[in-house]
Amino acid sequence: MNSSWPRVLVAPLNWGLGHATRCIPIINWLLEQNCQVIIGVNGRSGKLLQQEFPDLPFVETPGTEVRYSQNKALLLLLLLWQMPSLLKQIRDEKKWLATQIAQWKLNAVIADNRYGLNHPGISSVLITHQLLIKTGQGIWVDRLLQQIVYRLVKKFDELWVPDHKGNWALAGELSNPIQLPATTIRYTGILNRFNRSISAGTPATHILLLISGPEPQREIFEALIVRSLSNYTGSFTLVKGRPEIFQGSTGDTGDLLRLLYGKSSGSVHEHLNSEDLLAEIEKASLIICRSGYTSLMELLPLQKKLVCVPTPGQPEQEYLASYCQQKGWAPLLAQKHFSIKNAIVMAEHFSYHPYTPPSLTLQQTLGPWLKTIQGKNN
Repeated sequence: MNSSWPRVLVAPLNWGLGHATRCIPIINWLLEQNCQVIIGVNGRSGKLLQQEFPDLPFVETPGTEVRYSQNKALLLLLLLWQMPSLLKQIRDEKKWLATQIAQWKLNAVIADNRYGLNHPGISSVLITHQLLIKTGQGIWVDRLLQQIVYRLVKKFDELWVPDHKGNWALAGELSNPIQLPATTIRYTGILNRFNRSISAGTPATHILLLISGPEPQREIFEALIVRSLSNYTGSFTLVKGRPEIFQGSTGDTGDLLRLLYGKSSGSVHEHLNSEDLLAEIEKASLIICRSGYTSLMELLPLQKKLVCVPTPGQPEQEYLASYCQQKGWAPLLAQKHFSIKNAIVMAEHFSYHPYTPPSLTLQQTLGPWLKTIQGKNN
């Protein structure tokens, strides 16, 4: 590699898989611009990105995962209880980044929801769509947390928001709050790892079930789906969202036999890479998934019918699912009422409106930033 090309560290948070998957188009764009990319990640997100970019260098980041309560009344207490470990992670990230800057001679760091990865010696970018964090505890608590987050955001040179401004804002007031931080902000538009469109023709009844998110809710949702599949006779594909035990695109036949009780109308996968997942999306007439922001960001532009099952105890997902339902983009099905039958009935009676935001390219939105980095490096 040419040592004059910018060296960029991309470091997503390991919390579910969404922070990692939405970095995929950014990494691909950086590589197209001849940047040297180093990926800093840990856990399941690391496994996913290593499968997508086997030839890139990887370094393991400090890792502490936030845990949510299913009880909204206990959510704030749980977050406060975890605050010392979160503050420690920020300190650990700062020390870790200083080491990586010296080792890799970095020109920039792009951190997805990692608030400690900034340094005055290089361009520091934070990616987040949560400029307003929903806690479920009322507007005053939300605003207080927003001010805390904005103090952390001020330490970055730029803030990249993976969304649109205005009517096509997929995250609603989360990404388009009344008050914005005093930091340079770039709205990147939708970050979608699927680099081609899909055909309109699909089978009449093929369901794609996508499980995602942190434990224990990922496992709880899987158990609900498995129970419902035992009474379902139609065609389906189940993707469990476990890249750490991914063995390729072949279905897990052991689980398949247990799920289907001798039926042969479905397939089960621990994980699928981007190309194989897009092929499954193309086959589906209905997709059942969580209402995580990255899932919505990737699936809604593909014009497939979705039914969103928000993770209990995550106010952000509950807000996003409700917002999508209000916009007519996808209906909300509460986990406590979940069954495949209920999801099918809901989809049949929902009046879908397509999500068709204006087209933006990363070259348009991020090109000026990269020119600045290249100018400093020459």
